[in-house]
This record gives sequence, C-alpha cells and structure tokens, in this order.
Amino acid sequence: MQHSSVARLGWIVAIVLMLGGLIGLGPAQAQQGYQVLDTPQSTDASEGAVEVREFFSYGCPHCADFEPRLSEWTSEMGDRVEVVHTPVTFGRESWAVLARAYYAAQALDILDQTHTALFEAIHDEGRSFSSNEDVAAFYASVADVTEADVLSAMNSFAVNTQLNRGERLVNAYRIPGTPAMGVAGKYLIDVRAAGGQQGMLDIAESLVVEENGDQ
Repeated sequence: MQHSSVARLGWIVAIVLMLGGLIGLGPAQAQQGYQVLDTPQSTDASEGAVEVREFFSYGCPHCADFEPRLSEWTSEMGDRVEVVHTPVTFGRESWAVLARAYYAAQALDILDQTHTALFEAIHDEGRSFSSNEDVAAFYASVADVTEADVLSAMNSFAVNTQLNRGERLVNAYRIPGTPAMGVAGKYLIDVRAAGGQQGMLDIAESLVVEENGDQ
C-alpha cells in the first residue's frame, strides 16, 4: 500500500514537472506547428509592429477560404501586426498570371476593389484568368482603371521585380503549400502542421506576442 502511494506521488511530481516545462516554453513553442528559418529574412514593419506575411495564390481554393479569416484576424490584431501578401506560383504559368495580377493591383492602388473580387470571380463564379488581358478586362470592370493601365502595370519593371522577390521569399521560407504564413521574418507556419487555418492564426498570434515581449 505504501509502495503504491509512493508510486502515485512520483507520477504526480512527473506530471507537474512536465507541465512546468511546457509553461516555460511559452505559448508558441507549446503549440508547435511552426519552423524557425535557417536564415532570417529582413522585414519592413513599423516600430512596435510585427510583420506577418501570407503566402497565397488566387488560384488556391484554400486561400479563398482563408482570406476572410485572415482579414478578420488582421483587424483584431490592429497595430500589433503589419500583414503583407506574397503570391506564389509554384512554377505554374496560370498562377504566375495571378501573381502579376496582385502586384499590378498593388501598384495601381486598387487592391481594396480587386483582392476579394478576384477570389470570388475564380472560386464562386468559376471564371478563368489565363492571360494578362483576362485580368485587365476584369480589373477595368470592378475598379476605376482602364485595361491599358492594368496591362502596363502587369508588364512593368516594378512588377517583374516584385515577382522575382516573391519567388526568392518562397524559396527562403521553403513554402510547402498554400496558404502559409511567415512571422517576423523568422518563422514559417504551415497550415497542415498547425492543424488547420485557425490553428495557423493562433500560432501566428502567439509568435507576435513573443516578438513584442508581451508574454
């Protein structure tokens, strides 16, 4: 009987020590679901804010599902984060057109009109955008731009530069699929490892808290 009590006490002590170790790790480490980059990437976030980078494609149905979740999360996080978007191509020509579409809208300052609209056109309406001309016609129908404006932006040096930088970031973060998130230029959160889209956002918030020193 005494031996049983000692054994039970030993198990209790072990559990307490284990829980203490998890608490010491902090919320992000306890959750796991993220990787630390071998080579940190530079960020341009304002002082007091943490860069959160979404890797996505307009052609990805999971990204279409994630877009309203991310938008709501961004609003809730407020000034603590600066969310930036990096379209990926994974070597697909159709996704390269859509990546150019994002950067062109950014250059033309029409993302507020085009970002959600392009997701909806592809995934709700079944539309296809296989060429720059397809994108130009669509943007001209939903924003105050001409098709010529859009084509000029999509073929510009600035958009080519951003596209190349985006490809480098995809390689640097070793993006396995979309959507994925980078935090503070140091961490990669993969949706599968995070246990889903909400898990990815929860881990991102934990990492932001750690970066801000608000544990």
